[in-house]
Amino acid sequence: MRRDAPKHEPGMRQPSHRPPVRDAIIPFVPGEGAPETMDIESSAQPPELTSESITEALRGVRYPGLTRDLVSFGMVHHVSVCDGRVKVQLSLRTPDANTHAQLDRAVRDAILAIGAKSVAMEIVTPKPQPTAKSHATTSDPWSEQARLAGVEHVIAVGAGKGGVGKSTVAVNVALALARGGLRTALLDADIYGPSLPILMGIEDGASRVRMSLEKTILPLEAHGLPIISFGFFVGDGSPAIWRGPMVSKAVKQFAHGVAWPQLDVLVVDLPPGTGDIPLSLAQAVPLSGAVVVTQPPRVAATEARKAADMFRTLEVPVLGVVENMTGPFGRGAGRMVAGELGITFLGEVPFDDMIVGEGDSGLPTMIARPASTAGIAFEMIARGIAGALGWEHVSAATAAAAAAERASA
Repeated sequence: MRRDAPKHEPGMRQPSHRPPVRDAIIPFVPGEGAPETMDIESSAQPPELTSESITEALRGVRYPGLTRDLVSFGMVHHVSVCDGRVKVQLSLRTPDANTHAQLDRAVRDAILAIGAKSVAMEIVTPKPQPTAKSHATTSDPWSEQARLAGVEHVIAVGAGKGGVGKSTVAVNVALALARGGLRTALLDADIYGPSLPILMGIEDGASRVRMSLEKTILPLEAHGLPIISFGFFVGDGSPAIWRGPMVSKAVKQFAHGVAWPQLDVLVVDLPPGTGDIPLSLAQAVPLSGAVVVTQPPRVAATEARKAADMFRTLEVPVLGVVENMTGPFGRGAGRMVAGELGITFLGEVPFDDMIVGEGDSGLPTMIARPASTAGIAFEMIARGIAGALGWEHVSAATAAAAAAERASA
């Protein structure tokens, strides 16, 4: 691979735009009455309308596209109430006007429902706190985000639903990137069902993984790739029943607790769905992009849209869509989803029952049969990803000639 100027600055975020404060007043229609908890004509503040009760109401407001609420994410910056009129400041990084509008409606509805006369929502830009946070409503959920030392790009591989072969794609694409000359590693962040130890042939990783003198995890190596998996730590048969803040803390510690070597690309295999782990990872590490894996059936394609929307909500560029197991289950859903969302279709991997056996034996297709139709498909997908990150593929002869020229200079 040859490095060109990057098409974007990985992990950088556009500054949030601060929209004007808007009051939302419930209209009063004569004869229809008003809600029992509200007296619009009265200037008396309902006794239950306090900053605490408002914060509690906001626990029922989820961030668009995700499963957790604004309060648990630490996005509620400030709440004030006076004479039944409420002002809420949300600490957000996203400049997406649609997200702002959805939150404005949801916040307004939640607070008007408990007796407010009017609600104004304001977006403020998060700022890292210089001292430890003492209250959940004033913390910045993005303040701990930091680049991984020595890692140029971190890309996430996700899917809207399980069973689409996401981990198989992640493994083989990582191996294809390495074959193309990029220093590549794998992080298995699927805390609920880590499968990379099996796919990479290191099921004994739990007994071999070690800590450095600096108390960081030393990656194991398999097929030339450094790899770390939650599977090394949760143990066989240990049900991963972690939820909410436990998951968030584990993912953040895991992301920054590994002594990675110098890397061009770290490929992260996410759990399926749109839960807490993608958000926690995005808050911990700037992501250069994400790849969404789907299958031809309509249900899988529908869930792929949700996954792509989730990454966009998190301000993570979607590098493209991969359609896996093309053939007996149909064809074209991945290309259709990519077209609808205006993102790149990276390619399709044909259905090949040998891929399953290779994964079960710990010998991935890019190692066992790199020249097969599936192997070539993985290689082309990897080239598309590398190109999106700013690299250009060159032939072995061209690379050798360039190396010789540098040596003689």
